[in-house]
Amino acid sequence: MSPETKPEKKDSCFFCEAGKDPEKVIYENELFYAQLDRFPITPGHTEVIPKKHIDSLLDLTPEEWTLLQVAITETVHLIEALDFKKIYTEFADKPINEKSAWFCQQMLKHPGINKKPDGYNFGNNDGEAAGRTIHHLHIHIIPRFNGDVEDPRGGIRHIIPGMGNYK
Repeated sequence: MSPETKPEKKDSCFFCEAGKDPEKVIYENELFYAQLDRFPITPGHTEVIPKKHIDSLLDLTPEEWTLLQVAITETVHLIEALDFKKIYTEFADKPINEKSAWFCQQMLKHPGINKKPDGYNFGNNDGEAAGRTIHHLHIHIIPRFNGDVEDPRGGIRHIIPGMGNYK
Protein backbone atom coordinates (compact mmCIF):
# COMPACT_ATOMS: atom_id res chain seq x y z
CA MET A 1 0.00 0.00 0.00
CA SER A 2 1.49 3.34 -0.99
CA PRO A 3 1.61 6.28 1.46
CA GLU A 4 -1.03 8.01 -0.69
CA THR A 5 -3.61 5.28 -0.07
CA LYS A 6 -2.71 4.50 3.53
CA PRO A 7 -5.90 4.55 5.62
CA GLU A 8 -6.18 7.11 8.37
CA LYS A 9 -6.38 5.84 11.91
CA LYS A 10 -9.99 5.10 12.71
CA ASP A 11 -10.00 7.50 15.68
CA SER A 12 -9.09 10.41 13.41
CA CYS A 13 -11.39 9.61 10.47
CA PHE A 14 -14.16 12.07 9.69
CA PHE A 15 -16.44 9.43 8.14
CA CYS A 16 -15.90 6.92 10.94
CA GLU A 17 -17.12 9.61 13.36
CA ALA A 18 -19.92 11.00 11.14
CA GLY A 19 -21.59 7.60 10.98
CA LYS A 20 -22.12 7.72 14.73
CA ASP A 21 -24.34 10.82 14.51
CA PRO A 22 -27.96 9.72 13.93
CA GLU A 23 -28.96 13.26 12.96
CA LYS A 24 -26.69 13.10 9.89
CA VAL A 25 -27.52 9.56 8.79
CA ILE A 26 -30.42 9.33 6.32
CA TYR A 27 -30.02 5.60 5.57
CA GLU A 28 -28.17 2.63 7.00
CA ASN A 29 -27.88 -1.11 6.66
CA GLU A 30 -25.55 -3.53 8.44
CA LEU A 31 -22.39 -2.24 6.74
CA PHE A 32 -23.13 1.16 5.18
CA TYR A 33 -24.74 4.48 5.98
CA ALA A 34 -25.66 7.47 3.85
CA GLN A 35 -25.57 11.17 4.62
CA LEU A 36 -26.31 14.30 2.64
CA ASP A 37 -23.17 16.07 1.46
CA ARG A 38 -22.84 19.41 3.27
CA PHE A 39 -20.99 20.83 0.24
CA PRO A 40 -23.56 19.72 -2.38
CA ILE A 41 -23.14 20.23 -6.10
CA THR A 42 -26.79 19.41 -6.85
CA PRO A 43 -29.86 19.07 -4.62
CA GLY A 44 -29.81 15.64 -2.97
CA HIS A 45 -26.04 15.09 -3.35
CA THR A 46 -25.43 12.22 -0.94
CA GLU A 47 -22.54 9.98 0.14
CA VAL A 48 -22.80 6.27 0.87
CA ILE A 49 -20.07 5.26 3.32
CA PRO A 50 -18.95 1.99 4.93
CA LYS A 51 -19.38 1.95 8.71
CA LYS A 52 -16.01 0.27 9.16
CA HIS A 53 -12.88 2.01 7.97
CA ILE A 54 -12.26 0.94 4.37
CA ASP A 55 -9.86 2.92 2.23
CA SER A 56 -10.67 1.83 -1.30
CA LEU A 57 -13.54 0.47 -3.35
CA LEU A 58 -11.14 -2.29 -4.35
CA ASP A 59 -10.90 -3.42 -0.71
CA LEU A 60 -14.57 -4.46 -0.51
CA THR A 61 -15.45 -8.11 -0.02
CA PRO A 62 -18.17 -9.72 -2.18
CA GLU A 63 -20.64 -9.38 0.74
CA GLU A 64 -19.75 -5.69 1.11
CA TRP A 65 -20.24 -5.12 -2.64
CA THR A 66 -23.73 -6.62 -2.39
CA LEU A 67 -24.70 -4.46 0.57
CA LEU A 68 -23.19 -1.38 -1.12
CA GLN A 69 -25.49 -1.98 -4.09
CA VAL A 70 -28.47 -2.24 -1.73
CA ALA A 71 -27.39 0.94 0.08
CA ILE A 72 -27.03 2.91 -3.15
CA THR A 73 -30.39 1.73 -4.50
CA GLU A 74 -32.28 2.43 -1.28
CA THR A 75 -30.56 5.81 -0.84
CA VAL A 76 -31.65 6.85 -4.34
CA HIS A 77 -35.25 6.04 -3.40
CA LEU A 78 -34.89 8.19 -0.27
CA ILE A 79 -33.35 11.08 -2.26
CA GLU A 80 -36.37 11.06 -4.57
CA ALA A 81 -38.68 11.68 -1.59
CA LEU A 82 -36.67 14.50 0.05
CA ASP A 83 -37.81 18.10 0.46
CA PHE A 84 -34.64 19.72 -0.88
CA LYS A 85 -35.77 23.28 -0.13
CA LYS A 86 -36.39 22.48 3.55
CA ILE A 87 -33.08 20.60 3.88
CA TYR A 88 -30.87 23.29 2.32
CA THR A 89 -32.63 26.08 4.20
CA GLU A 90 -31.81 24.26 7.45
CA PHE A 91 -28.24 23.49 6.32
CA ALA A 92 -27.67 27.13 5.31
CA ASP A 93 -28.99 28.29 8.69
CA LYS A 94 -26.66 25.90 10.58
CA PRO A 95 -23.68 25.39 8.28
CA ILE A 96 -20.45 23.54 9.00
CA ASN A 97 -18.55 26.65 7.88
CA GLU A 98 -18.87 29.59 5.46
CA LYS A 99 -18.07 27.45 2.42
CA SER A 100 -20.74 24.90 3.37
CA ALA A 101 -23.26 27.74 3.80
CA TRP A 102 -22.38 29.03 0.32
CA PHE A 103 -22.91 25.59 -1.27
CA CYS A 104 -26.27 25.17 0.50
CA GLN A 105 -27.38 28.66 -0.58
CA GLN A 106 -26.51 27.72 -4.17
CA MET A 107 -28.78 24.68 -3.86
CA LEU A 108 -31.68 26.95 -2.91
CA LYS A 109 -31.21 28.71 -6.30
CA HIS A 110 -30.80 25.44 -8.26
CA PRO A 111 -33.42 24.75 -10.98
CA GLY A 112 -33.96 21.27 -9.49
CA ILE A 113 -34.71 22.43 -5.94
CA ASN A 114 -38.41 21.51 -6.21
CA LYS A 115 -38.06 18.55 -8.60
CA LYS A 116 -37.43 14.83 -8.55
CA PRO A 117 -34.04 14.02 -10.16
CA ASP A 118 -34.04 13.01 -13.84
CA GLY A 119 -30.80 11.01 -13.60
CA TYR A 120 -27.73 10.35 -11.45
CA ASN A 121 -23.95 10.36 -11.52
CA PHE A 122 -22.37 7.85 -9.14
CA GLY A 123 -18.76 8.56 -8.27
CA ASN A 124 -15.82 7.51 -6.17
CA ASN A 125 -12.56 9.43 -5.87
CA ASP A 126 -10.22 6.51 -5.19
CA GLY A 127 -6.83 7.97 -4.22
CA GLU A 128 -5.45 11.48 -3.92
CA ALA A 129 -4.71 11.66 -7.66
CA ALA A 130 -8.44 11.07 -8.22
CA GLY A 131 -9.32 13.96 -5.89
CA ARG A 132 -10.06 12.14 -2.65
CA THR A 133 -9.56 14.31 0.43
CA ILE A 134 -10.96 11.98 3.11
CA HIS A 135 -9.21 8.62 3.05
CA HIS A 136 -12.27 6.53 3.78
CA LEU A 137 -14.30 5.02 0.96
CA HIS A 138 -17.36 7.06 0.05
CA ILE A 139 -19.56 6.86 -3.02
CA HIS A 140 -21.11 10.12 -4.21
CA ILE A 141 -24.67 9.99 -5.48
CA ILE A 142 -25.16 13.16 -7.50
CA PRO A 143 -28.72 13.73 -8.69
CA ARG A 144 -28.99 15.31 -12.12
CA PHE A 145 -31.79 17.42 -13.51
CA ASN A 146 -32.71 18.06 -17.14
CA GLY A 147 -31.16 21.42 -18.04
CA ASP A 148 -28.76 21.64 -15.06
CA VAL A 149 -25.90 21.99 -17.56
CA GLU A 150 -26.06 23.03 -21.20
CA ASP A 151 -24.82 19.71 -22.62
CA PRO A 152 -24.54 16.80 -20.17
CA ARG A 153 -23.09 14.37 -22.75
CA GLY A 154 -19.81 12.99 -21.50
CA GLY A 155 -20.92 13.19 -17.86
CA ILE A 156 -18.04 12.26 -15.59
CA ARG A 157 -15.59 12.49 -18.49
CA HIS A 158 -15.60 16.23 -17.80
CA ILE A 159 -13.39 15.69 -14.74
CA ILE A 160 -10.45 16.04 -17.13
CA PRO A 161 -10.80 19.47 -18.80
CA GLY A 162 -11.39 19.23 -22.52
CA MET A 163 -12.00 15.46 -22.49
CA GLY A 164 -15.77 15.32 -21.95
CA ASN A 165 -16.99 15.79 -25.51
CA TYR A 166 -16.17 12.64 -27.47
CA LYS A 167 -18.74 13.22 -30.27
